[in-house]
Amino acid sequence: MMFIMKFKFKSIIWITGYSLIGYLFIQCSGEEKPVNDIIAEVNESYITGTEIEKHIPDNLSSDMKIALKRKFMDEWIEREIFYQAAMEEDVELSEEEMRMITDYRKDIIVQKYLDKYVNKKYHVLDREVEEYYKKNKEEFKWSGDHVHIIHLLVKNYDATLFKEISQSNDLNAIITKNYLDQQSNLENPIGDLGYVKVDELPAELKNVIRKMRTGDISKQIKTESGYHFIQLLDYQRSNTWKEIELVKEEIVRRIQLQKRNKEIEDLKNKLRVNFSIQTYLSKL
Repeated sequence: MMFIMKFKFKSIIWITGYSLIGYLFIQCSGEEKPVNDIIAEVNESYITGTEIEKHIPDNLSSDMKIALKRKFMDEWIEREIFYQAAMEEDVELSEEEMRMITDYRKDIIVQKYLDKYVNKKYHVLDREVEEYYKKNKEEFKWSGDHVHIIHLLVKNYDATLFKEISQSNDLNAIITKNYLDQQSNLENPIGDLGYVKVDELPAELKNVIRKMRTGDISKQIKTESGYHFIQLLDYQRSNTWKEIELVKEEIVRRIQLQKRNKEIEDLKNKLRVNFSIQTYLSKL
């Protein structure tokens, strides 16, 4: 099941990585050294747990948070080593590189300005969601077969547990009752995995799932990792339309972005009259 969580983990890294770019260049200085909160040091530079925590999304499991924090720390150490080595050799930035830094600073200031004057919380009506869904329905098709599954991995054979599962119609309840969700990790997630692309599942699980009916709990599936159990909650075929409830949150975000962009455009047009603007299209 590692492939499932790798994809999700990479997505999180991509989302949070942009904010990390600027942060990695910051060195703590001019303040009293918070010894008890320091996570890593490279010579006189250090990074604290509080600073790392700011970049970690709240809606993650404990294991994923720890993994993400470790990645932040390792990247900070690597960047700091190279940065300090470069400083010792008097490496300097070119004019173009300095311009990039100036542009980056402008982008941050512009964003803060927009956050001050442009609404960030837009109420979206159910009617708006329905209209958007109908108008853009072709965008909400399944790309490949997907299944909504609950997954359990047990390392060693357990006759009592396996009998309990065979008599149950709710695998998640078994997982919660026996605290098995606490064994979930990035490589082998346990619990409700949401919708997963069938072609990305291990062959042993894929072959079993394709023969299951909705609601079924599989018998134990033995692999090198241990014994897997799968409960199939839903099976969606490729190129079929996703139900509106499955894409409602995405549609709400799209509509909110449209409203924000419209508000930004209106603000720009309002401000534009106060500036002298010249363009020289013939020089392009």
